[in-house]
Amino acid sequence: MTALADLRAVLVALATPAAAVELAELEPILPHRIEPARAAIAMAAARLDAPDAEPLLRARLMLRLATLKLVETDYEGAEQALVAAGRHAPDARALRFLGGARACRIALRRGNRVEAGVTLVETAAALPALDDAREPLWRAVTCEVILGIAEVALGDEPVALDGFAPLGELVGELGADPRRVEIAFGGHQLLAAAAMARGEPAAPHLRALVALARDHASPEDEIEARVTLASVLATSADPIGLEEAARTIQIARDRALEHGLTALHRATLLAQAGVLAAHGRTAGALDRALELARAAQAEGDVSGYVAAVGVMAELYARAGDHVSAFRTIVEANAALGTALGTNVGPLFRDHLARLRERVGAARLDRIAADVDRSNRLAGQIAGEKT
Repeated sequence: MTALADLRAVLVALATPAAAVELAELEPILPHRIEPARAAIAMAAARLDAPDAEPLLRARLMLRLATLKLVETDYEGAEQALVAAGRHAPDARALRFLGGARACRIALRRGNRVEAGVTLVETAAALPALDDAREPLWRAVTCEVILGIAEVALGDEPVALDGFAPLGELVGELGADPRRVEIAFGGHQLLAAAAMARGEPAAPHLRALVALARDHASPEDEIEARVTLASVLATSADPIGLEEAARTIQIARDRALEHGLTALHRATLLAQAGVLAAHGRTAGALDRALELARAAQAEGDVSGYVAAVGVMAELYARAGDHVSAFRTIVEANAALGTALGTNVGPLFRDHLARLRERVGAARLDRIAADVDRSNRLAGQIAGEKT
């Protein structure tokens, strides 16, 4: 972060149009860290708002805007920015290739996987003959093409390793390069997703995501990476991994509370329940699920409430307490139905079906009959007392 801050300070001090564009290119764009880059792009655009502004600078700024729009999933806006970039500097070869590679990545997201993949592979094959070490933009072209090829490979069934080897080398080379933060972030995301798809260790890449998001002040990205990391580590039988999972998810929960991120706080509660269950701490896991259910109930979040009930039922069932799992579903159904004044049975049907699949239909019928008798007996005793 110090290197990035130092570079940023130098560029701000220069106060030239070229420095403003470079600052916009330097400001990292992460999934939840967009506004600083948007502000830098706006500042650079203001500096370039003159008839004699250098066309190449305008083109570079439009490419930067295309990246921002891509992250925002505004694909039409991203395509318009790429067209503008080509219009400003039609003879800049490296910039044209960079725009083409980025256009392929947009096409991938629009579902045009085959054509985009072929174009990216052909571009990769042509790059060695085109790359000019004196032109920094060619390095950006290489990064864009490698990311795009990995994005194509992630859609393969099964996920093939050869599409990710160049990306693994790239993120290793980038290290803490302040000019390539978002490339490193996107690379580690893809490598983690590929590793999880193949049942291979993803933790190193997830740790890298946590560090990048933390170092560049993006709490949402940090929390999401921590939740995924904790969930991955919780599947391990390694005590050290389980301890790291517990620490990681607790920090994520603290960060969510610190920054007032309600939705992410719920996600951390859910993940923490899973981590605690993996530790064999069912009571603690149930406490987190109950907290989640109460929060959803207080906010009128019906789907969140139903999901939390499903988590509690699953935790009881895993512990072998099938009666409590059944009671949890049935009592939640009754409580929600009373609160809403309508039949909510369909909302809990899947939870009950999973429990039936686990214990068998005959066993579930006996549990239901036993619970019904217990409830009627409790009602009779309560009536006698009054």
